[in-house]
Amino acid sequence: MRELDVLIIGGGPAGLAAAVAAKKAGINDLLILERDDHLGGILNQCIHNGFGLQAFGEELTGPEYAQRYVDMVEELKIPYQCEAMVLSVSDDKVATVINPKEGLQQFKAKALILAMGCRERPRGALGIPGWR
Repeated sequence: MRELDVLIIGGGPAGLAAAVAAKKAGINDLLILERDDHLGGILNQCIHNGFGLQAFGEELTGPEYAQRYVDMVEELKIPYQCEAMVLSVSDDKVATVINPKEGLQQFKAKALILAMGCRERPRGALGIPGWR
């Protein structure tokens, strides 16, 4: 089991911004876990502008906004794993993760940041009961 200061689950803009802030605050022992095969999150669908006004002082499209954070993560050499599915998180902040490259892993974090975002619910699914 690998021990970390900060484990961030979610490689979209919120998770990336949290990682950048942690790194700039002096935390070096951190890791980002992203379920998709690349960082950036769902903003690739948001091609309209309007993102980035507060964070960067200019209007950006969703992909441009996400890429700014991806670039900062790369520049700061913040470690991340893509295609990492978090199977469980225990009360004592132990995350069990599976990844095609590293296999089954466990991480114990002093701090855990959940930044998994949200998903739109298509209109056709509104009448289907249950949890998704």
